[in-house]
Amino acid sequence: MKRILTALFLVLALGGSAIAQSRAWSETTAKQFIHRYADPDEIRWGTQDNSFTWQAGYVMFAMEHLWRWTADPVYFEYIRKYVDQNVDAEGRLRQFKPDALDNFIPGYACLLLYEQTGEERYARAAETIRRGFDTYPRFDNGMFWHSARIRQVWVDGVFMGQIFLARYARTMGHPEDFAEVVRQMQGITDLCGKADGHFVHGWDEARGAYPEVWSEGMGWLAVLWADVFDYVPEEQPGRDALLERFRQMCRGLKTSQDPHTGMWCQVVDKPLEAGNWNETSGTGMFLYLISRGVEKGFLPADEYSGTIRRAYEGLVTKAVVNTDGFVNLTDCSSIGLKRSYADYIAQTHEISTFAAYGSFLLGTGIFEHAFGREVPDFYATDYSGGKVFRFRDGRISWEHEAPLSNDLQLLENGHLLFTTGTGVLELDADGNEVLRYDAPCHVFACQRLPGGRTFVGECESGRLLELDLHGRIVKQTVILPKGVKDGGMAFMRNARKLDDGHCLVAHYGDQKLTEYDARGRVVRSLRLPGGPHSVQRLPDGHTLVSLADRDKNPRIVELDEDWNIVWTLSNEDLPGAPLRFCSGFQYIEGQGLYLTNWQGHQRGITQPHALLVGRDKRIRAVLPPMAGVQSLSNIAVVPGGKTDGK
Repeated sequence: MKRILTALFLVLALGGSAIAQSRAWSETTAKQFIHRYADPDEIRWGTQDNSFTWQAGYVMFAMEHLWRWTADPVYFEYIRKYVDQNVDAEGRLRQFKPDALDNFIPGYACLLLYEQTGEERYARAAETIRRGFDTYPRFDNGMFWHSARIRQVWVDGVFMGQIFLARYARTMGHPEDFAEVVRQMQGITDLCGKADGHFVHGWDEARGAYPEVWSEGMGWLAVLWADVFDYVPEEQPGRDALLERFRQMCRGLKTSQDPHTGMWCQVVDKPLEAGNWNETSGTGMFLYLISRGVEKGFLPADEYSGTIRRAYEGLVTKAVVNTDGFVNLTDCSSIGLKRSYADYIAQTHEISTFAAYGSFLLGTGIFEHAFGREVPDFYATDYSGGKVFRFRDGRISWEHEAPLSNDLQLLENGHLLFTTGTGVLELDADGNEVLRYDAPCHVFACQRLPGGRTFVGECESGRLLELDLHGRIVKQTVILPKGVKDGGMAFMRNARKLDDGHCLVAHYGDQKLTEYDARGRVVRSLRLPGGPHSVQRLPDGHTLVSLADRDKNPRIVELDEDWNIVWTLSNEDLPGAPLRFCSGFQYIEGQGLYLTNWQGHQRGITQPHALLVGRDKRIRAVLPPMAGVQSLSNIAVVPGGKTDGK
């Protein structure tokens, strides 16, 4: 009870709103950790002289995830500091020793720095680490030894080596290495996997598989399974079998979750055995695994949402704030292979191990920054995938065919109005067709007007139309330049009719925003390099415009009443450059800017599909790449989303 009250005190001290509560643990703990270990080379065992190994490597792994969830530069700069202290200007590594799998995971941070900066020294460092596998000792079955002095296979060692190698294969363009990743993961499944989805701690040639499922050990493997599908391509042989094992692992963990606390125990698959105890680090890892499974569409959200919430609520009870305000983590365990259940449960309940911090940040971070918690329900168009979706809790709950759909509006009566590539469709709450308009060209803009008419922007024809309740044209205005009969597919993207009868049109091809009067005459026009895509007139008379990628600088700009730029949001404000193509958006006062980030028609997307950004330019949540979604192009939030007053 004391721990629960301490946790609640921290939450209340950080702010009483729902969002402040949901943000307290991951970000506060991470920043306190960075303050305490300002020199990241101190992240190592007490007398150990090598900081280029798993303790620091795993903390940096977790910090990268938190940076991607928040875009807070503190986390990225901490990772950069660690790498730069270990990689010199020529890409030479100060401390790397290819004699243990534990020493490979810091290379994951080197790859991040290369991806973000393009500096060749980071690539050379990663290449050096990769070459360490070429002479690394193996058993006859192909599995790597845990280290040069430990002729055993540990589940945690598979994580340390293969999470680096999977990212290396993709980032450095060596797809042949994916086969090794699959071989090691399938090998550990064959040696240590149980029929119920759990994994025992390790294996050696003399004894075979060890008998028990250690929490943190299986947890490392869970983190590998959680992230490896970000890298291994769909066509890679063996990938489908690994994905099935992912689901089997999660089913097993759902069954072994402690029914009283929501955590997982030191010996995972025996939660009710005498003497077993809840272990913090493994719980954070399993929470991360299952949350990623739901996030990526591998697991049904309705089946696992309770498991996720109970795990989070249990995990934070292990966070205890000391008199200095530092978050300590209790009930942790760091050990090698043990022979019996009694040996595992007899281990010391450690406090604040480095592994526990990494796992705690992963588990609390993914829970606290899930897009679905900030935006419970919203609709979105998938231009590239040809669909319009409804999302609930960050997952697809409904979809409808809509080729090249680029605009949508949720109406007050619950109906949905959206473009269909060459027309407009309105559906009622049951999915029944209410209105349809088929155009002779592409249509990328639609809007319901006061009084019930529907405004439509036809692209190539340059017609701004108003339709009656039956979809019949009752008014048209042509805005093509004199003598032009076909404006082309880039002539117009989003368009909006204003209260005074004027219209705002985003001319993507000509890279300008233009205001037309009711007769189609130009009132004013502003060149906006990058290509305007969408517009929104705010109640104070200001105008928000999304600019795409024609000048390689995707951004949002705010224009005052005289069309002076008074506010900008771009990749310069968001470390890691998450924006690729600013497409549709919706600004809601008191919530922020809901922005879709069109990815084109590429595969292997790693940038977010959508972001929620406050006026302070702080990312509050992201919608990551997920199964079933190709590339979102516009968004409409269901009223009632969470707010934080920004």
